[in-house]
Amino acid sequence: MNIAIMTQPLGQNYGGIMQAWALQQLLKNAGHQPVTIDRQADAKGRTYYAARFGYRTLQKVLGKRKAPINFERHLPMILRQTNGFIEKTINMSEPLNSTAKLKAHFERVQYDAVIVGSDQTWRPCYSPNIYNFFLDFLQGSKIKRIAYASSFGVDEWEYTEEQTQRCAMLSKQFDIISVREKSGVDLCRNHLEVKAAHVLDPVLLLEKNTYEELYKDKKIPRRQGVYTYILDSADWKNQIVERAKEIFQKPQFSNQAKEKLSSIVTSNLAHYMLPSIESWIKGFADADFVITDSFHGTVFSIIFEKPFVSLINPSRGASRFYSVADELNLRCRILEGYDELSVNRLLATPIDYVDVRRRLNSLREKSTKILIEALEGSYR
Repeated sequence: MNIAIMTQPLGQNYGGIMQAWALQQLLKNAGHQPVTIDRQADAKGRTYYAARFGYRTLQKVLGKRKAPINFERHLPMILRQTNGFIEKTINMSEPLNSTAKLKAHFERVQYDAVIVGSDQTWRPCYSPNIYNFFLDFLQGSKIKRIAYASSFGVDEWEYTEEQTQRCAMLSKQFDIISVREKSGVDLCRNHLEVKAAHVLDPVLLLEKNTYEELYKDKKIPRRQGVYTYILDSADWKNQIVERAKEIFQKPQFSNQAKEKLSSIVTSNLAHYMLPSIESWIKGFADADFVITDSFHGTVFSIIFEKPFVSLINPSRGASRFYSVADELNLRCRILEGYDELSVNRLLATPIDYVDVRRRLNSLREKSTKILIEALEGSYR
């Protein structure tokens, strides 16, 4: 089958890229031909760009902006490693920055099925167009509609009344809906009035050796110590990192840009450049211990069976952490703040990966079965 995949825009998010890669691998292994739709933010007009240029110029004159005024021109260089991985390993459509272009693409290509997911595809504040991710542009089409591991990101309902009504109508046209968090099952039932299955993120459906293949020929130097992947820095998170280094007597290493793309603190473009995805993944393999506030950082810690601590970012969504942790009996590995006694106890407690492996294998089998049967039309 020719299958389109609707997911969040790729580019700078390691976890988002890897869930898109993993879902394509699963579909290819099943004999399908997947294409991830490059749905970008809606195109902005000249007025927007003129206003942005004026604002940035003023900030530069006042000494409040150090990053280049035309920062976006440098993105191909900054994202060279991640974009290179996407171009080499993920089948992508052409960039589509409007509903009209999206509709025209689907009319031209004629896919057999479309999968929405995974990641936070159903979180309005993260979406280029939330209705597109409920397939509003396919009205009247008989294409098979599947949501696989789609996520709301949080366990509260964030939709407006208008969004709720329209998305509820659109969701009823899906052949099957599955969500990544248990709380998502309730959100679907209570607000969209549809039934949803609970499944694993695609990244968790693949074995460790599949990811090892990505970096084995890359000649990436071996590192050791406390591997940190922190998306949002905070003093309490730094305290936990320092405590781990002290207890384990190990150095800290990371695989991130020195500055976020949203930062304007330096004119040195090298500080914004993202290291390779292969190096990021190998960091989990090399680690003696992992500290992360990333959902997919947590997922890869589990895949590589590393002792880890997950730190919660409430604004990014905590339910996804708790959902997978509860399924694997790992809730105790999650921290929401610094408490020395709790931190010391957690750092000293090993993870029973024999039990985790048993639980994970069972969930993998169930989730893979739902995905394959949804495509075959045999899911009940």
